[in-house]
Amino acid sequence: MIKRLFFLFLIGIQTSVFGQNTPRYSQFNFAKTLNNPGALATDATFQNDLIYRNQWAGIDGAPSTIGFSSSYEIIDEMAVGINFYNDRIGLTQTNSFTAMYAYRLLFEERRYLSLGIGLGFDNFSQNFADATTTVANDPSFSQSYSNFKFNAAFGMYYRSSNFYFGLSIPRLLQNALFVDASRLNPSLWHYQMMTGFYWEIGDNFVLNPNFQFKGTYNAPLQGDALIRGIFNHFGASVGYRTENSIIVGLDYTFAKQLRVGYAFNYDVGPLARVKGMSNEVYLGFAFPYYFNGEEFDSRKYVGRKGNTKYEYNRKYGRHLKNKRKY
Repeated sequence: MIKRLFFLFLIGIQTSVFGQNTPRYSQFNFAKTLNNPGALATDATFQNDLIYRNQWAGIDGAPSTIGFSSSYEIIDEMAVGINFYNDRIGLTQTNSFTAMYAYRLLFEERRYLSLGIGLGFDNFSQNFADATTTVANDPSFSQSYSNFKFNAAFGMYYRSSNFYFGLSIPRLLQNALFVDASRLNPSLWHYQMMTGFYWEIGDNFVLNPNFQFKGTYNAPLQGDALIRGIFNHFGASVGYRTENSIIVGLDYTFAKQLRVGYAFNYDVGPLARVKGMSNEVYLGFAFPYYFNGEEFDSRKYVGRKGNTKYEYNRKYGRHLKNKRKY
């Protein structure tokens, strides 16, 4: 156990020097809004995403993250939402809350470019009183620390019927527990890029590759490649993380409104036996999901006469040529 904790200590040092300051999820293709305010309500008119991630299973004090996002499309051009996440590692805890707004530039054939901003706060805390010490009631571990800091976010997101691309800066201000004020330093910004495709193969199968990259100045680039296959309402994913980690996941969508998913990371590098496996559980609720295998590329609404039309046709009177009609 001491050897394992020693290796984890070295990993923690490396993370503090080179790591990202935003949570990283294996099922990023579901919860895009958690790190990009431009992606509000892109998969449904009303969308909620909840993710719980537990890293290094079986190790006391190992990192764990809970992320929640809720977004709503007010009109075709505007959407609003909120984000919250709780990140724990050892005695250190970070809580973050962000309110978001996105404005969309609409194009033909269900395409748009969305620009999003987020405003909120971060709370950093350390509870040394919960530490297990060799000396009972050690006064050095009798205090706890907590600090609130303002923060902001920016994101761009492009969406078409079968493709998406997003670029964001989830934390515009660099906050820390023992720093008195928030700092705006562009050289320390962490950039996130994500993209994905939907390829319809046959009547019941859709191939959905997804890619995510995270980077900042003078630090290694991190990336995830995830290939998801959708058969009716069932999805299966396999992928690779640049830190020599394999991703495997399953998901199922009930009645196009409720989606549940599970994914795990298994490290194949030299520290595989030390770090163990990471688990991630996802729960989503929407009205309804646009991309869902069956008619995955249609964004529709029900008109007053009960017939189904394309939503962009409703607002702009545009008729799609050579497209399936519903």
